[in-house]
Amino acid sequence: MYFIIYSYNILCLLARMLFGLAFSERKTAQLLKNIETKFNGRFSPTTFKKIKKFQGIQQYIINDSFAKFENRTTNSKERENNKLYFVLASLYDDLMDENIVSQTVLNEMFLNPAQANPHSFSETVLIDTHLKLLSLVHNKEAYQKVLNNIHQAQIDSLEQLKSDISLDRILSITERKGGYSLLMCRHYIEMSNNENIDNCWYQLGGMIQMTNDLYDIYKDTVAGIHTFANTQNEFDKIRDQYVSQIHKYKISVEKLDYDDSKKLTFQIKLSLIPALGFVALENLKQLQGKAERLKSFAAYPRKDLIIDMEKIKNIVKLIKYSYLIAKNKTIAI
Repeated sequence: MYFIIYSYNILCLLARMLFGLAFSERKTAQLLKNIETKFNGRFSPTTFKKIKKFQGIQQYIINDSFAKFENRTTNSKERENNKLYFVLASLYDDLMDENIVSQTVLNEMFLNPAQANPHSFSETVLIDTHLKLLSLVHNKEAYQKVLNNIHQAQIDSLEQLKSDISLDRILSITERKGGYSLLMCRHYIEMSNNENIDNCWYQLGGMIQMTNDLYDIYKDTVAGIHTFANTQNEFDKIRDQYVSQIHKYKISVEKLDYDDSKKLTFQIKLSLIPALGFVALENLKQLQGKAERLKSFAAYPRKDLIIDMEKIKNIVKLIKYSYLIAKNKTIAI
């Protein structure tokens, strides 16, 4: 019976994404072009592509899955909000990563946008988008707390450039950065106010950030960014920390006040995210082989650390792990 339920939900999700992502990307591209015309500027090609691609993936896998708890998918306004979130988050990340503006200026733009004085296209669009999203959320007090927390987590993430940062500090930053980033999106969707729902968004965000870190080992190592995935050379420790975050996420789902059938459907669709992490973990285990430890990640060529998810063998692994995770099976790896 589980096989039928799993197959049905995964096939429905993939079918919706197959037919919906292209349309969503076109809508997003038009939105971005309208913004460029309005503010007489241009997004960088990388930022344009990132916003266009990833907003749709989050829309179908995450946002619609949460909305299904209330027997619906997200409406047109909520989908628009999701696109605006990706504009805001992408421009914020660009300003942080490229150190284009001072921390004082960034604080002003993010925490007091109405008083900020932009000096570039990116700053102007960030502030305009930020103010739009602030105006539409219903629980402004809760939303502002999330904004304060994600901004602090982003500032703290600069510590990950220091070689002496502790693993505990890395894990704290990772959870808060991912958790509060995704929790922002909870406020763009009409859902009941509930601490358990908030915690589910938060724990899912932490799991997503750790998954990203597993896939960004090569890039982060080259950039000198220290993450839970590239500062340790024992596979078992990396795996156990990732599994611990999955466990916290699963507990958060169990605490939701919805029917078990709805929670199973949710877990099936969202299982693709930790399944991606296990594909990456399997690669690390193969790299370590029979040795006691992994080599320094700087010693591995790029091809050993980059995982091509378009390869059939990796897609098969993804489905296998997704099936087991949603069924709450222990994965021996």
